[in-house]
Amino acid sequence: MKTILIVDDTKLVRHFLAKKLEPYTSEFTVLTAENGKEALAQARSVKVDLVITDIEMPVMDGFELLAHLSNHHPETPVFVMTANGSPELEQRIDAMGSLKYFEKPIDVDLLLAAIREIFESNARGAVNGISLASFLQLIQMESKSCTLRVKSDGKSGRLYCLEGALIAAETGDLAAEKAVIEMICWESAVIEILELNRQKEKEIKQPLMNLLMEGSRRKDEMAATKKAKPAAPRPPRPARPPEPAKKKDDPAKDSDDIASLYQWD
Repeated sequence: MKTILIVDDTKLVRHFLAKKLEPYTSEFTVLTAENGKEALAQARSVKVDLVITDIEMPVMDGFELLAHLSNHHPETPVFVMTANGSPELEQRIDAMGSLKYFEKPIDVDLLLAAIREIFESNARGAVNGISLASFLQLIQMESKSCTLRVKSDGKSGRLYCLEGALIAAETGDLAAEKAVIEMICWESAVIEILELNRQKEKEIKQPLMNLLMEGSRRKDEMAATKKAKPAAPRPPRPARPPEPAKKKDDPAKDSDDIASLYQWD
């Protein structure tokens, strides 16, 4: 039996969705939580197969919940509920392939279809998780101000967002757009949300979508190059040892060999 966890600080929304999904209890169980902290407490005691969460919540908001799930439970799919969506942004997020969102008021039929689809894809072995690119798009959509600390394979960097806009970035010797593209290419990035450094000045000029597309293109190139890496050369074949010198023909021996082929009366 699958378990769905609905997270929203509005009691009416939680009860509405739980009631609408009640007829399908033969397929899944529905739990509810009023904020991210309560949701994590439930996830520690029960295996959760799908999280459906709001973004703006007290105590622990949806961004912190998403970051924790991405870092500690990347196999758990997440649906996001928002009142600030648009068809254009929905297409962009769907194109990234790792995060699905629903605009309030929720269309329950669409939600149910998505639930069944994600559970079927999990049965086929699909991999879930929230990419850094999708996380940045969600921050833009919700106009959130924060600093993201990103880590991957010993590397680390920071992304600075002011009211949803990505204003600065740094990792190693890279800064601004180059740092953003570099971090988007990282595999299995761990995301941590920090308070925004208000003294950080705007240094990124390009739109977020341009940076995400360029990062995705470079990531694909890196994967293709890695896949096409030539095999290691074979060691040189050892030289053939010289053949022993032939002995000089012995006429008498040759005569004996020929004679053995015939019978003489």
